Amino acid sequence: MKKLADLRNHILANVSDLKRNPDKLLSFIEDGNIEFWQGPNLSHMYTLPIRIIVTDYSGDLDHLILPILSWLAYREPGADPQRSISFEAELLNNNSYDISITVNVTERVIVNALETGFQTEHVLPEPEMQMNPDAEWQIIMDLHGLTEQVPGDD
Repeated sequence: MKKLADLRNHILANVSDLKRNPDKLLSFIEDGNIEFWQGPNLSHMYTLPIRIIVTDYSGDLDHLILPILSWLAYREPGADPQRSISFEAELLNNNSYDISITVNVTERVIVNALETGFQTEHVLPEPEMQMNPDAEWQIIMDLHGLTEQVPGDD
């Protein structure tokens, strides 16, 4: 469950109040699931509802949410924007509140059988290739089909 620690570290690195007071950040998983496929292949996928609780938070909510959104875009590029994040908050006084955020993610585990046991690899997605949406592309074809894509002259 590498994404739990990865998200926690990302929040601590990017939310100044929590960087100074890391004990205000609680992170855990409730009601996770494991999706597997019957047969000899033991590879599987964790479905992780990561619960982030921030206690006595007095900062701007956006300063907490934006790092989570950036992490989600990087680590869970196929996330459903309607169901990926939910939250609850309790106002403690005029200046602070406790907030609970649930981030729904998946984590694939590739399992290879070895003579000595099993080798597992938790697969975290690579970031999507960043492209300039305004760039023009030119497709060059020869008689044998598609051969190359090159950026257009800009």
